Formats: sequence, structure tokens, C-alpha cells
Amino acid sequence: MGRAAAFIGRHGRWLLVLLPLLPLLPLRLLAQCTVSAPPVGCPVPFVALDAATGQEVQALCVGRPVRFQPGCGRVVAPNLLYYNALPGTNATPANCDFVPAQLASNTFTPTAAGPLTVSELTNPSMVGGAGTVYVRNFQVVAAPAPTFTLAPCPAGLVRLTITGGGYDRYVALLNGAPVGGPLAAGASTTLAAPAGGSLTVVGQYLTNALCDGRASQTVPALAPATTPVLTGLTVGGPLPGSLRLDLSAASLPAGYVYDVQRADPGAPGGWRRVTALAAGSPTATLPGAVAGQYRVGRRDFCRTDSAFSVAVPTIELSAAAGNNVNNLSWLTAGPVLGYTLLRDGTALTTLPAGATTYTDAAVSCGTRYRYQLRATIGSGAGGATSVSAEATVLATSALAPPAPLVLASFDLRNRLTLTASGPGGAVLPAGSQVVFSRQGGPADVDFVAQPARDTLRDPTDVARLLAAPPCYAARLADVCSNAASSAAPTCPVLLRAESADPDGLSARLSWSALRGPGGTGAVVSYRVLTLAADGTVLAASAPTAALSYLDSNPPTDRQTLRYRVEASGAGLPAGTVSYSNTASALRRVRLVVPNAFTPNGDGLNDVLELKGRYLNGFSFVVIDRNGQEAFRATDRAQTWDGTIRGHAPVNGAYVWRLTLRDEAGAEFVETGTVTILK
Repeated sequence: MGRAAAFIGRHGRWLLVLLPLLPLLPLRLLAQCTVSAPPVGCPVPFVALDAATGQEVQALCVGRPVRFQPGCGRVVAPNLLYYNALPGTNATPANCDFVPAQLASNTFTPTAAGPLTVSELTNPSMVGGAGTVYVRNFQVVAAPAPTFTLAPCPAGLVRLTITGGGYDRYVALLNGAPVGGPLAAGASTTLAAPAGGSLTVVGQYLTNALCDGRASQTVPALAPATTPVLTGLTVGGPLPGSLRLDLSAASLPAGYVYDVQRADPGAPGGWRRVTALAAGSPTATLPGAVAGQYRVGRRDFCRTDSAFSVAVPTIELSAAAGNNVNNLSWLTAGPVLGYTLLRDGTALTTLPAGATTYTDAAVSCGTRYRYQLRATIGSGAGGATSVSAEATVLATSALAPPAPLVLASFDLRNRLTLTASGPGGAVLPAGSQVVFSRQGGPADVDFVAQPARDTLRDPTDVARLLAAPPCYAARLADVCSNAASSAAPTCPVLLRAESADPDGLSARLSWSALRGPGGTGAVVSYRVLTLAADGTVLAASAPTAALSYLDSNPPTDRQTLRYRVEASGAGLPAGTVSYSNTASALRRVRLVVPNAFTPNGDGLNDVLELKGRYLNGFSFVVIDRNGQEAFRATDRAQTWDGTIRGHAPVNGAYVWRLTLRDEAGAEFVETGTVTILK
């Protein structure tokens, strides 16, 4: 089979080749192809027609059939005409081997996008001769659905943005009618398209208008426009630095463009855009922000309407220590209604809008303070606050701190505890040291220095303190080595208690006077507290100024009476009380056993029963004349009917013995006899 060389003609796009012999043709048709340029005056020897419309096309479309035919009025007998289509550029059949009827009716349907080479073979006759091949390179294009976004705007407008599709141009249809175009990929345009309408974007190629793709969306409704609400601005540290904006998320509905802006006279409109803001954002953080006024802006996508929040200025606060004062100053980048100064997170004072400095004199040396300034901007629903970053300062001083107040009080374990406080009960400055001293008592003594906020326990037992009542004072030194003067000493209440009668039916109490920082002339009020063994208060007397008390109605069910005195006044801070030691009065155990009983069933004196007071945890045993145990009881509810091991009572005298250990731990023993009479 013959083969000829291929080459590019002088027009650059026509590839002329000599065809190999075609085995399916008659022998006379198997001549080699003849090299030929395009016919004179016919630069396009054959054309591609859309199979459905007959319209000539310059590009082919995936899935849309085209039919090839000679151009320029060339007339070729159908049985002498062949076409071949191969993917690629200038891709001709191998060895110029055209297969008859490869494209039925000279029609071809592309299946993939990309370059395509179409070759035409014309034979001069059925009896032989050199065939001629013409080649055209086509581009096959796909027809994907265009991608686009719709952003509704006021007044029935919508912003259309073409985001992709690969077409040469796009047109927009609203409910099937043209409303815009042609548009390029990436372009945006504003169209009149009310919410609910169907907007269709059609992608088109310039080389084949029949090959288009389209996609439709319903025009969305626009949320009602609101004014953005900036509720607060907080400076995170030195500026430039971090700012946090607090926003009302409900004031930033979707469907609009939002941004954070900073006042700048050199920018258009006097405001410069800082950053974009997403719809519904509750907060926004701006790194590297500078001092100034900030606001949040809103506009629709068509730029037909805009609104802005109130402008909130930054506040830059600084603090410096003076001699027992802290000096504060600040710079505010815009107008405010007024300030609130916070110290350690608590409001310290309010200040007018024009204030720029403040001196805090209520400070203690060695204490570190945190300050923050909060300003109010605007009022009502659109109002906002601006908060400075915290400014921290360590107070210094050469002034002596106030004299410490000493509270001396006994706990429920009868331990004398000492605590010191500032005027009015204020907590003493951190880092201060205090030295408690005892005056009187077993001996005068200075206890070891300790942190001023700690509690000291005097290790001396109560009996020795009762024998020699002490008083206590304290010396304070702050962290700046300034020593405080000593306040008047404090003398705790020391209580004594005793039974007022042999049976302990009443108790008599007496105590020493409370002396506090107010000195000997200060008013003192006392209350007597009756306690249970665990310290629970069973009763409290009315307040009294006396130093003694008679309890004529103590609890009847308790052998040990326990008391404590609560004292207030004497110059101690309001709400502060000092407790005395706990004092007790032990009442005697009392036992009543009859000397005879008559177990005869007449209902009178038929059983032996125990009576008395404070009979707890006892053992009561009755012995017969043979030394055998006749009856045993450990509870007052147990009685004896005279029977012995199931036998009837026997007249005679019986010995009994009761033993118990009272609340004080002392053993109580009593014996006697009882006679059975029938």
C-alpha cells in the first residue's frame, strides 16, 4: 500500500497529504493523494453546519451533531467524498488511510471538549487518479451551566455576579425575557429583578451561538435594613494593638455588606475601611489597631443605601504611683457622655466627660492596683461603651499606715485567736507584717512577726488566762517599711460559770469586761449564749451591759450547762463580735429508788422503777439473798415486777447497785435495798 509525505501548506492551516491506497475501493481508486493548495478564491474548502438548524458554525459543541460539506460552491459527488475527525490539532488519519462511510452522512457528534482535526478527502473519479485532502482545525467546546450569585437590593434590584462557566459572554433573562448582557466572566451588574422572579444566566460562545449553557435561580428576598449597633469597644493593651468590638448580631442581618471603619479626615467621606465584617457577627477583633473613633457601616450590594453605627472612640489609660497616691491620666479619641473609673474590677467613682486625670488617694503602700476606665457614648438602643485596657500600678509611700485594730476572740475549742484589721475592719495590705504582743496574763510577751492577714493563737490555756486576764496589741509594718502606731489594746471577755443551787436548777455567770480599740469608755453590749455539746446555740439572752447573768431556766435534759458570751462594740468594726471562752457548770446526778414495792396486781406500786436526773449510760443490778442476779436494767424504761427467772415474786429484802459515768467522766455509784411485799 502506497504512502506519501505530509506537509503544511503556505497558508499555514491546510495540511495536504497523499492518501494511502484504500483497500475497500475498486482497484482504480487506489491511487495516491495529490498535493493541492486550497482552491483559488476558496480559503475554506469545506464547512461545518449545525445538523439541527443548518447554520454554519466555527466551533463545535459537545453533544450537538454537525454535518460537513464542501464550501465555496464546490460540487463533489457523494460517492467520491469522505470525512474523518480526530482529536488534536492537525491530526490526520495514519498513512492518509480514510475509511469509507466513517462519518455516516458526513455527520459527526463531538463527545469531549478540546481541539479537533477534520479532514476531507475528494477523489477525482471512480476510475482512479490522485485524491485531495483538505484539513480544518476546530475547537470543541462544552456547555456547562454557568455559575453566578444574586444579592438582593432595595427597590426591586438585584446584584448579579458571574462567577464561572468558561463562556465568551453571558446574558441574563428574567422570567424568560432579556434584562442584561452581554456580560463577561467575573463581571457584576445591577438588574431590575424583584424578589421571587426567576433569573436565568445564559453562557454563549462567539464562535457558536448555538452552543450555550444556562442556569436559573430565584431572586431572594432582602431582609429589612437595620442600623448596625456597636455596643462596645475594648482596648486590649497599648496601641497600636488589639481592639475588640462587641456587636448586636441581630442588627447585622444577612444580605448586606458590613465593614469596620475608622475616622480619617484624609479618606473619602472622612472614614477609612479597616476590615470586612460577616453578617451576624457578635464580636470582631482588630489586631494592630491604632487610636481613633470606630464605627460599623452597612450597605446593600447595589450601593443604593447605607447606614452606620454610633462612633466609639478608643481610651488610652496610664497610671503612675506617687507618695501614697496613684495618679491616672487618659486620652480619649472622641466625645463621650461621661466616665466610670474601676479599680480591681469594682466601680471607684464617676467622672465628667471633660475629665482627663484622677488621683486615687485611698491606696496602701505595696498593694498592686488595677484600673480601667469605661465611657458611655450615645444613649438608648444605639448607645455604646468604650473600655480602656487595664493600667496596673504598685502603690508606694513614705507615710505610716493606720494603726491596726486587734480582735481577740475564743473559738469553740477555747483557743484564743488574734486577728488584725485596718480601720473599719479593712483588710490589711498584702505583704504587711504584724507583731502581736500580750500585756498581762502569765507574762508580757511579743509573739513572732507574721503576715498581717494571718491569725495567731495564744497557746496559753484558759485556766491561766482566767487567773491573770491579758490584753493584746499589735504593731504593723507595711512593705515599704513604714511602721504604724499602736492602737489601744484589746482585752477579751473571760467567763466563769457555776451552779447557783445544790441541785443545779439555775446557773450563775460572771465575766470580765471587753476592752477594744475604743478604749475603756466605749459602749459594749453582751449576750449570753447557751450551747449544746457541739457548739450549737440553744438559747440567747437579751443584750445587756452587765457583767453577770443568772440563768434561772437552763435546759433540764443536760447535766453539763455550757455558756459563751458574745460581745460587740468597744470600738470594734461594725458587725464584728468577740467571743468569750466557753464555761461549763456540771450538775449532780440524782437517783430515786423506792425502798419497797408490792407486785400483787392491784395496779398500785406493782413494779420497781428508777427515777432521777441525768441517768445516762447506767447499769442497775438487783441481787437476791443467795447472791444471784435477780434483775438488770440499762434504761429507765425497764422496770422489775419481782419475778426471778420466771418464778413468782418472793417476799424479802434485795440489794441493788447503780453505776454510771457522768458527762464530766467521773464515776457515780450508789447502792441500797428494796423489799418485796405481797
